[in-house]
Amino acid sequence: MCSFLLNVRHPRAKPSLYTRADRFKTSLQFIPLPYEQLYATLDACKAADYVVFVLSSTVEVDAWGDTLLRTLQAQGLPEVVTVVSSSEGPMEPKEKSGIMKSLLSFIQYFVPSQSRVYDVHTGSDTLNAVRALCEGRPSDVKWREGRSWIVGEQVRWDDGALSVTGVIRGAPLSANRLMHIPNYG
Repeated sequence: MCSFLLNVRHPRAKPSLYTRADRFKTSLQFIPLPYEQLYATLDACKAADYVVFVLSSTVEVDAWGDTLLRTLQAQGLPEVVTVVSSSEGPMEPKEKSGIMKSLLSFIQYFVPSQSRVYDVHTGSDTLNAVRALCEGRPSDVKWREGRSWIVGEQVRWDDGALSVTGVIRGAPLSANRLMHIPNYG
C-alpha cells in the first residue's frame, strides 16, 4: 500500500518514511511534500492511494493552502484521511469539540465524503486513523480508471535507454506502446 502525506502548513519537506503496521499486517509509505510546491503536490496526489491532510488546531489554512485544496479538488482526490495536530500539544477539553466540528466543516467543503477528523494527540484517534489507512479500500479516481500509469520506484539510464521500475496501476500496460513522461513528452 502506498500512502502520501500532505501537509498544507509545513514549510520543510522530509524524506520518505516507510513504516510497518504489524497490528494491521501492512506497510505504509509516507511522503511529506514541500510547502508551496504546487506541481510536486499535484503529481504526488495523482499517484497516491490516500492523501493525509494535516490541519492545525491553532493556525488557519493560509491562501496557498486554500488554493492547493481547490486545485486538488478540481484534479480529483483519492481517499482522504484528515488529522489535526498542534505543535502546542493536546487541545483543551472544553475547546476540543468546537475546534473539531469547525475543522470537519472546513474539510467537508473540499471533500464532502469526509466524515471524521482524527486528533493525533488522542491514542484511540491515532489508532483509528492508522486503521483507516491500513484496512480501508482506496477509492478510484475517475480519470485514472481507464489509463495505465506507473508508480516509479527506480529510474536509471541503461545504454541510452530509460529504465523505470515500479508498480503498474490502472488499466493493463503494453510494453509495445508509447509512454508519456510528464514534463518530458
